[in-house]
Amino acid sequence: TITCNAAVSACASGGEWAKALCLLVDMASIQVELDVISYSTAVSACTFGPSWQHGLALFSELSVRFTGPQGISLGSVINSCRIANSWALACLVLDKELNRWLELDGSSNSAPLNLPPHTFWREGIQILLQRKGVLSVLKTPDITTEALLEQVRGTLQHLDGSDVTCVSRLDFPTSGALVLALGTGTSSAANYLLAQFAGRLVIKTYHCLCSGADLGGSGSKAVRSARLSTVKAHETLRSFVSLVGGMEACTSVLVKACYREMETREMQECSFTLAEARPISGRTHQIRVHFASLGRPLVSDSLYSQSYARESQWCSRLFLHCSRVTLRDADGKLCSAEAPLSPDLVRAVGMLRRVHA
Repeated sequence: TITCNAAVSACASGGEWAKALCLLVDMASIQVELDVISYSTAVSACTFGPSWQHGLALFSELSVRFTGPQGISLGSVINSCRIANSWALACLVLDKELNRWLELDGSSNSAPLNLPPHTFWREGIQILLQRKGVLSVLKTPDITTEALLEQVRGTLQHLDGSDVTCVSRLDFPTSGALVLALGTGTSSAANYLLAQFAGRLVIKTYHCLCSGADLGGSGSKAVRSARLSTVKAHETLRSFVSLVGGMEACTSVLVKACYREMETREMQECSFTLAEARPISGRTHQIRVHFASLGRPLVSDSLYSQSYARESQWCSRLFLHCSRVTLRDADGKLCSAEAPLSPDLVRAVGMLRRVHA
């Protein structure tokens, strides 16, 4: 089973959805046991194909054979429906599965609500949003997502023994709204949020400052689409635009303002653009790499900018902030977690001169 699952996964990674489905059929015909990974990987492969019906059928079979919530697989089905412009069906499947999952765990695991903010403040944690099954906290640039998760978990367990699950993450130097699920990793709340992230139903809005020629005047819009590959070297992840292979990645950009900085030594004017970026997909370092690939790296980006040494003198860390995350809570209602631009980034912008491009 493990070997066959690896083969199905390889087909899925290569976009060979038809071969992945054939392997799944072959596994059944030679009586190789199909497990959750077998189905989930095949469902994921269908995202790359023209027939979302296959993915939906496989997910239905998966739900019958394995009754527990399968958020990532559901997200793959929803994403396939989204690509096929079948939004109504995507919403119907999502709501149906949420109701089934809530029945399985009694929905009580989606609480608690009304968490005392002062208790979290004492632990240095700021709550941005709490709704049924959803908790959003402010991530500062001096802590990792994993460390913040443990802080929140420890505080919750001290309060009433409840748990919290990570459903998304922010890079270490990135600040802003971090969304967590109230409940264990197998709870309906966690899987409902995972399905939304995997199905690209979550809207994440970032604010960033990039250097280089203006991207256009205030209000200008653009979409950057380029496939990305990620490698790990010396414990550091690094992504790059890949002409062959790589994963689909798309980012929408809205120009908010244009700025200049005068370098007195070289008498050279440097241009900067404050932009709102929404990653439609969620690849590693996606916003950073997409801007860098346009010749406009983010300010103080130690990985992708050649101007890091100079820019870090007036902006001490990566200028990337998650300002808003919009999704549905465990009642199916839309909600948004908002985080104003952090004070250090406000000060950095204040050192530049705004121009009207």
